[in-house]
Amino acid sequence: MKRNFKNSLQFFQRFLGLNFDCKEQIEEEKKFITYPIIELENKKVGMEVMCRGEKIVMTPEQVLATFLKRAKTYFEKAEMMSKEIVIAVPSYASNTERQAWLDAAEIAGIKCIRLLNESTAICYNYGFFRKADLSEKDARTVAFVDFGHSKLTVTFAKFWQGKMNILFTKSDRNMGAR
Repeated sequence: MKRNFKNSLQFFQRFLGLNFDCKEQIEEEKKFITYPIIELENKKVGMEVMCRGEKIVMTPEQVLATFLKRAKTYFEKAEMMSKEIVIAVPSYASNTERQAWLDAAEIAGIKCIRLLNESTAICYNYGFFRKADLSEKDARTVAFVDFGHSKLTVTFAKFWQGKMNILFTKSDRNMGAR
């Protein structure tokens, strides 16, 4: 990004699963990017950049697939061999957006065995690392606030030793630090 900011595809995941019928959300996202968004067949979103002097257009799924392939090579270098992955997706993601994440994994040649809400993943992480602190009978209610770059998610969950129940999750896809 430092060497070629205008041709860096930042925030591409915000376009996953969107098409040009999602005008309001696309206009919101265009405020934060430096590359042109173009309409492809079937109203799909294309991202136009210059690469080695040539203009190319990529879909958000193709860009994510590139990142997933790169992540796969890091794990392989660490001798962690697997062709399966669990992907955490934003809680606000629609079925179409979730399918886009699955499509990206397929393009990357990785089998996604499950899509998990980010808020559920955070709760699993808490329950796993705090299991010794949790009671078998008395539930502990915990609030998780994920105030990120472009979104806000609030989740309330109850924990017992070896058990979890998510009580409430609310996300706002456009309320963040940006």
